[in-house]
Amino acid sequence: MSSWVYLSRRLIQLPLVLFVASLTIFSLLHITPGDPVQIMLGMETSPDAVAALRAQFHLDQPLPMQYLIWVGDAIRGDLGNSIRLSQPVLHIIEQRFPISLGLAAAAMGLTLVVAIPAGIFSALRRNTFVDYLITGLSIGGIAIPNFVLALVLIYVFSVTLGWFPITGIGSRARVGDTLWQIYSPFILPSVALAAAEIGLLTRFMRSSMIDVLSRDYIRTARAKGLPGWWIIVVHGMKNAMIPVVTISAIQFGYLIGIQITIEFIFAIPGMGSALLEAVVNRDFPVVQGLTLMTAVFFVLANIVADTLYVLLDPRIRY
Repeated sequence: MSSWVYLSRRLIQLPLVLFVASLTIFSLLHITPGDPVQIMLGMETSPDAVAALRAQFHLDQPLPMQYLIWVGDAIRGDLGNSIRLSQPVLHIIEQRFPISLGLAAAAMGLTLVVAIPAGIFSALRRNTFVDYLITGLSIGGIAIPNFVLALVLIYVFSVTLGWFPITGIGSRARVGDTLWQIYSPFILPSVALAAAEIGLLTRFMRSSMIDVLSRDYIRTARAKGLPGWWIIVVHGMKNAMIPVVTISAIQFGYLIGIQITIEFIFAIPGMGSALLEAVVNRDFPVVQGLTLMTAVFFVLANIVADTLYVLLDPRIRY
C-alpha cells in the first residue's frame, strides 16, 4: 500500500476518531457533579434566572440532545460561548492555543537538540561510564515530576541566582525589548516540560541506534573503509530516526495536554491554565472546546508522524 493511500485512509478515519473523542469528552464532563449555572449565579439566585441561563446554554435539554447540538455547532465552527466569561470558546482558543503551541514547540526543540546527540553518543559508548551516566540522567528526567523540577529551577535560577524571569510568557513585547527579554521567559518552563521527553527520546534513540549499528549494511560500510562519521550520519542516524520520529510526534501532541501544572506555576496564559479555570468553574463549553482542540491536535500529530516515515525511508510501504 502506498503512503498516499494510507494517508487517505487515515484522513477518512479522522471523523470517526473525533466522534469517539467528542463523545468521551462530553460524557465524562456531564457525569461529574455540580451545576455550572448555579455555580455562576450563586445559591441565592431566583429560579427564573437559573432557568433562563440554562435554556440559553441548552442545559435544559436531555443529554443526547445537548450532545447533538454541541457537535452540530462544532462542525460549523462554533464551539459555543463560555458560561463564565461570556465570550466565544473559539476566541479563547485563538488567544491561548498559540501560547501553548509555542511553549510545546520550544520544549520539543530542546528535546530533539539534546536527546538525539545524547542517544547516539550513548550508543557509540555502549556499556561505558558515559553510557551509564547518560542512561542514569535519562531515567532521572523521566522519574522527576515536571512541577517539582519547575519549582527547583525557579528557586535556583530565578530566586537565588536571578538569571531567568519566572513569568512573562504571553505578555506583549514593548518597544526596545531585546531578544533576551522576549525569549528568556520560555527557558525555565521549556526545561521543566522537556526533561521527561529528553529522557524518553534519549532512551529510544540509544536503543534504535544500537540496533542499526548491528545491521549488515553498517558492517559492509565499515569494511569498505568509509569514514566513521559518514557511517553514523548517513547510514546509521537516518535509519535510527524512524522510531524516534514516531514518538516525537506523539509526544509533541502530548506536550499540549500536560502543560497545566507548568502554566499554573509560571503564570502562563495558555490552554492548560484556561482548562484548569474552566474545570474549577464547571464551564462546560470551554472544557469541551479546549479538550476537543487538544484531541484534534494529537490525532493530526500522529498522522504527520506516519507520513514522515516515507521521507526517512522510501522503502517503507503501509
